[in-house]
Amino acid sequence: MSSKIIWITGGSSGIGFATAKYYLKNNWVVVISSSNNNKLDIAKKKLSNNLNIKNLYVIKCDITNKNEVKKTISFIENQVGQINTALLNAAAYSPNKNQEFDINNYELLIDVNLKGTLYCIDNLKDVMKNRGNTIAIVSSPIGYRGWPTSGAYGMTKAAQLNLSESLFFDFKKIKISIRIINPGFIDTESTRLNSFKMPFLKSADFAAEKIYKGLVSKKRFEIYFPFTIVFFIKILRILPYKMYFYLWKKIGNF
Repeated sequence: MSSKIIWITGGSSGIGFATAKYYLKNNWVVVISSSNNNKLDIAKKKLSNNLNIKNLYVIKCDITNKNEVKKTISFIENQVGQINTALLNAAAYSPNKNQEFDINNYELLIDVNLKGTLYCIDNLKDVMKNRGNTIAIVSSPIGYRGWPTSGAYGMTKAAQLNLSESLFFDFKKIKISIRIINPGFIDTESTRLNSFKMPFLKSADFAAEKIYKGLVSKKRFEIYFPFTIVFFIKILRILPYKMYFYLWKKIGNF
């Protein structure tokens, strides 16, 4: 029986890299992609330590480029094998510490987090149709509700959540499973840009294990972790505006 195949976008660092490592340890064929060739080379060297490097493929792919996305998926399908799981993890992140509205930042995050995700889904739906495969989108609990200083990032993550909920129904008709992943604070290059203390901060390896077990062993639509912080944010989601705004005023005088 041939090994199953996972394609991980943004797989050269952070959660993507840790998840690639975990899948390799569990004998999957892993394809990681990134827009940064240098990071991909470093990731390949790190993953080659004590792992089955024969099961690893590394491809340069900028998900904001339609042609690169199409070529990458075509290469995997024709040269590696059928994609069983696509983990759409690539994302841009830039915390807005000064609460300034920067249209360039909004456009960047829209291009990567929204358009890039859509380009991947658009091509994946054609090759995965009627195969019972999975498309998993890595979003964020910040998409549950608007947070101070997080307009651009939060907007794109909220859109990913809404999109995933809609496609869950639409893609079920063509036998493609849509899953959403909402990690809490995970120690990565992106979260190290934050200037505030991050409660219940977990490692990327912790996230990788949760993602693997959630996608492989369980059938829930949403995978979220760690439970305590994400569950608390879920409660914030249902608060009336007056209470929600008051709470933020008390937390940080926003």
